[in-house]
Amino acid sequence: MSQNSTPWVPPEIVEQILSEAWAIPQTPDDRASLFKSLCRVNHMWLGLFLRVALRDVHIPCPLFARDFLRLLPERSITQGEADLFTAEATSLVSKLCRSVTFHVGGGASPTGATGEPAIKLYSQTDAAPTAISTVLYMVSTFDYLPNLRRVTLRYTDWGYDDLFDQLRLAIFPSQVTHLALHYAFSAPALVPLALYLKTLYTRHLQPHFSIPSVRHLEVSGVPAEFVADMLQICTRLETLEMANPARLYVLAPLPESVRTLVLRVPGVQLDKSQIHWWMLMAAMDARLFHPDAKGRIVVRSGTPDPVAWTEAKRYCKRHGVDLVYERDDTCIPRT
Repeated sequence: MSQNSTPWVPPEIVEQILSEAWAIPQTPDDRASLFKSLCRVNHMWLGLFLRVALRDVHIPCPLFARDFLRLLPERSITQGEADLFTAEATSLVSKLCRSVTFHVGGGASPTGATGEPAIKLYSQTDAAPTAISTVLYMVSTFDYLPNLRRVTLRYTDWGYDDLFDQLRLAIFPSQVTHLALHYAFSAPALVPLALYLKTLYTRHLQPHFSIPSVRHLEVSGVPAEFVADMLQICTRLETLEMANPARLYVLAPLPESVRTLVLRVPGVQLDKSQIHWWMLMAAMDARLFHPDAKGRIVVRSGTPDPVAWTEAKRYCKRHGVDLVYERDDTCIPRT
């Protein structure tokens, strides 16, 4: 190899690097910028990166939703002569796409009339959440993306009612078995308001739609009542995963189909007060699991207080529920 030649990196290594870069938690703006940058390196990188980006699709803004819909096979035919990106992406998306993540908010923080950080409670016209309904409708109605198994919604600086009031998941792809709902707030000043909104949350006792295909539901940043509403919608759920759980008695009784409850408090050493905040004993007394479910609670966290953990484990066993600890020293990403 001459001194002036360009070092050669095997495509497999390049794809691994691209995959790890794409998996890093990022803001929607940063992810959109990364997408555009990687697509412009050269033809080889474009081909490799499309395999990564179309395997785990992120829709950071409404324009990406529009472009994603252009890639679905029957729509691309009507677009005329395709450019290089569209031609390669269309051939990959149907067979590769296994997950789609929608980002609502998370760019520049919204501000109120005073210029202070604000939370958007709902919107009938905002293009970002509307993109959720549009993409899911197209995928479901026209049987696109047969290998799609996971849908994730990430709301940043939004209230909790948009999902229900605007029926965002009313038409849902039947091939999807995993649904994740994450709510986060970008500015520390919004945290007290977010906590207050949790106390104001009102149950949707008669949901207008159901999602029977979902077997695994993952939630974070939401009140227990929100989770209870989702349990009414996911009628055949088997596993419920909650980050930073509280007041588990609100969920009782879980649907008969639920066998496993995963409680995630990663990177945190659980003391007695934190375990108490789960109100696990009250949940057990309220028959959290169906008697025939052989319920199992998996706690993924740092080291728990040994006395409080032993008490909780004994109480669960008394009600026929297995309480299991799995060490997790990572942090919950905020994206």
